[in-house]
Amino acid sequence: MKEFFMLSRKSWFAWLLVAALPVSAFADPLPYGAKTPAPSQIIAAYIGKTEQWGGDCDGGIYFGPNNQARVWCAQSSDSLGAGSWTVDEYGRMCHDLTWYWPNNGRAGSSPGEKSCILHVVDRFDRVWRSYPGQTEWWPVKGDPNLIRGYIYQNEVLALKNKLGV
Repeated sequence: MKEFFMLSRKSWFAWLLVAALPVSAFADPLPYGAKTPAPSQIIAAYIGKTEQWGGDCDGGIYFGPNNQARVWCAQSSDSLGAGSWTVDEYGRMCHDLTWYWPNNGRAGSSPGEKSCILHVVDRFDRVWRSYPGQTEWWPVKGDPNLIRGYIYQNEVLALKNKLGV
């Protein structure tokens, strides 16, 4: 009987904690007060920065001025992605790249798939992003993988010269 009483008290306590949570914690993965940001807010969050990619890349994408995007990965150090990044009025930041690699003394190329990241701002005007196929939202400011500067510029320029692109 004592074990039943302990179980019931634990269950009651768990139910009380769940009941105390705001309803929005269950229903909405968006940051509180989320709304569509102005394109200028998203541009300011990315321009002049490199987003480092780990995993199978060990490189990243640079969001340059004039909407230039450049990608380099250490695991494929003889190829690069070059193209553009844009921001629309719906909070989407997209990059559209062409991939280049050595091909019998010349540069081979193929278009990559356009990739977009959705953004919102919370009630304090902090920019958040959600990657394709995910429901989680991540703050842009303070992201340790988003670093000011063109981190892989030397690698990209050397490869562009080698490939003649």
